[in-house]
Amino acid sequence: MNKDLAKERQNSSLRVQKLNSFIGRNLFLSDERYKQVLELKSVLASQIKSLYDENYENLEREQKYELVLKKSLELIEFANEHNVTNYMEYTYLIGEVMGTEKHLFGLHFTMFSISLELWSTAEQKTYWDRFLKENGVFGTYIQTEIGHGTFIRGLETTATYDPTTQEFIIDSPTLTSIKFWPGASGKTCNYAIVMAKLIIDKKDYGIHAFVVQLRSLENHCPVPGIEIGDIGKKHAYEAIDNGFVKFNHVRIPRNNMLMRFAQVLPNGEFKQLGNEIVMYACMLIMRGILCMFASLLHSISTTIAIRYSCVRRQTADPNGFEPQIIDYQTQQYRLLPGLATTYANFFATINFRNILNSFKKRSRNFSQIDPNELAKLHALSSGIKAMVFDECLKFGQINRLCCGGHGYSASSGLQPVIQEADAGCTYEGDNIVLYLQTARYLLKAIQKGFSPHLYLDNLSEIKASELFKRFEHYILLFDRLYENQIGEISNRMISLMEDQKLDRFEAWNSSSVGLVETAKIYICLFIIYMNLNGIYEHQKIECAENQIILEELFELYLTYGIVEKFSNHFLKLGVIDGQEMTVHQNRLYELLKKIRKNAVGLVDAFGWSDSNLSSSLGVYDGNVYEKLFQFAKSSLLNRNAADHTFKKLAKPYILAKSKL
Repeated sequence: MNKDLAKERQNSSLRVQKLNSFIGRNLFLSDERYKQVLELKSVLASQIKSLYDENYENLEREQKYELVLKKSLELIEFANEHNVTNYMEYTYLIGEVMGTEKHLFGLHFTMFSISLELWSTAEQKTYWDRFLKENGVFGTYIQTEIGHGTFIRGLETTATYDPTTQEFIIDSPTLTSIKFWPGASGKTCNYAIVMAKLIIDKKDYGIHAFVVQLRSLENHCPVPGIEIGDIGKKHAYEAIDNGFVKFNHVRIPRNNMLMRFAQVLPNGEFKQLGNEIVMYACMLIMRGILCMFASLLHSISTTIAIRYSCVRRQTADPNGFEPQIIDYQTQQYRLLPGLATTYANFFATINFRNILNSFKKRSRNFSQIDPNELAKLHALSSGIKAMVFDECLKFGQINRLCCGGHGYSASSGLQPVIQEADAGCTYEGDNIVLYLQTARYLLKAIQKGFSPHLYLDNLSEIKASELFKRFEHYILLFDRLYENQIGEISNRMISLMEDQKLDRFEAWNSSSVGLVETAKIYICLFIIYMNLNGIYEHQKIECAENQIILEELFELYLTYGIVEKFSNHFLKLGVIDGQEMTVHQNRLYELLKKIRKNAVGLVDAFGWSDSNLSSSLGVYDGNVYEKLFQFAKSSLLNRNAADHTFKKLAKPYILAKSKL
């Protein structure tokens, strides 16, 4: 054990195991289930070797794909053997083997399975459940096209109904209609949910979901009429075969259209069944999962950077002593607000998951949900997804910089976190577009005179507590900030349309930067209330030491929001003045010192194993330099001491030059 890291743990007042249990209970909804998951994780670690122990980062792409496919299949068997059916639990478990690398069948267990569950009729669900189990089907979800992404209504892939054969004809009529990016479609999956434009008698009936076979179940060759393959190297996740799919008049049975919300009868008659908006409730569930995933991903980069910052010593003081780099205020200013944000986003996404599950249960799989409630959930899901991935990327990169040159090594484990967060700012909805979707709802709320906020049922109880009184001043500042911001942007829109005679689209576009900022403040306010609830629930377990630290961490999140994140808005809108800003800035500096003492304990409480982190810099024992050197020696370039490439290319050049 590195002596500096050991000392950090010894000097911390945080009761790590207590906090870890609280985090686990929130994540898995009970202490008992969390203990069961940890036991399964231990069994898994003993049965399947982790990528971290396979020299994974030094492998070539094809080797990575083969290894990840092997691990993915082994993990599915493990989950089946131990009856792991909850995807959040499954995702948590597989991190013990995969680290931060993606499981090849992630979309099969999320968008593919969720779409079948939510969009199928009862008869279709029974059929597909049986078919998938009996035929070894691995599915993916295919929506994005080479020329279209977030704008779903603009998709060009067509599903034209032929009443004479009672089949749909799936076609990619243009270059821009070719499906692009679907995960695991390039080489792996054999079925897909395909989003396509329904055409009946040359009439467009909008976008619907169709189950399409991509490859033979016998020899895995593409089915006739489908051109399919891998899209090539990406910034990251070389093992995942994101693909392209081009359809050339591929026929599928009529019943392969998922018909819970819309139906095409054998004669070609189209019937709308219920509210088609409910069809997209599937996206809510997926976003709920993604938001939790992003908050946990953020905690991984934070764990790595904080542990390494306690091990690394640099730049001697006047006495010739090299301090730990975490003792520098600049390092604390970069690292610790990210730690506070990690916890804030964790509490927010956990609570949002619970809210979604509650609505899903009460509304019978969203089929009976109030459209106004669905609109609010959609606005929240859009903004939360955007913000947690934005912050995961922002602080992931900051954490990389805080680890200096070694943070740039693939062995740091930071690269995949940054690149996943980077991709997460685009997949399942471009973040800017999602913020604007949230802002559209907020404008509607102020114009119609209803509240856009979603509070938990225990808010009145929380407001009566001493905890709320401690943070009331901060919360009122953020409440005022939102009200002032939404008022300003709404008045701007009205002025542009009435005074400058712009149409609604032009006024919207001319206000879009401010609208994005409005959405960010609204989501931050939601996160604040959810974080407050998390800390309120924590105080019930009677661990005073941890309660003090969590409250300090929450205050750091709030002061950072005032001083750094939204400082220009607080000042511009007159919520606080320059003198008050200085007070908050000084308080932030005080909080950095307080949090620094327990920083290692706070990241230890997440319970990540070395396999989860896949990092030489974040290892629990702090022996980072030993791990770095082991990684360097494992480079494939070191396989041959006598380099044949040097002999083939460089040596003839040197000999030729020496004769001149």
